[in-house]
Amino acid sequence: MARLRPSLRSTETYTETNFLRLYTADTDNMPEPLVTLEHFSYSAGEAGQSGWSCLTIVNSETMSRKDAVFIARRYAAENAIPVIYDCQNDLSEGDGWT
Repeated sequence: MARLRPSLRSTETYTETNFLRLYTADTDNMPEPLVTLEHFSYSAGEAGQSGWSCLTIVNSETMSRKDAVFIARRYAAENAIPVIYDCQNDLSEGDGWT
């Protein structure tokens, strides 16, 4: 099963080349958080072909945190992804996340 880790700070580098980012954001006007789940992977290719790719699995959907973690763990298990980075934010603070 994939390891669930806290989010990376903006000053950190990604230590895994294949991971999920589970992002939950609480809002004042909804009982459940907004959830975004993204699959990041890095491939090293020839002559400038290397780089990161991102596949969005869930995009700003309202659901319980328990359901979001369940989906992330299932997707990670089915796709042999070793790590899930768990990012949480409070939208009521007005941080500008969209």
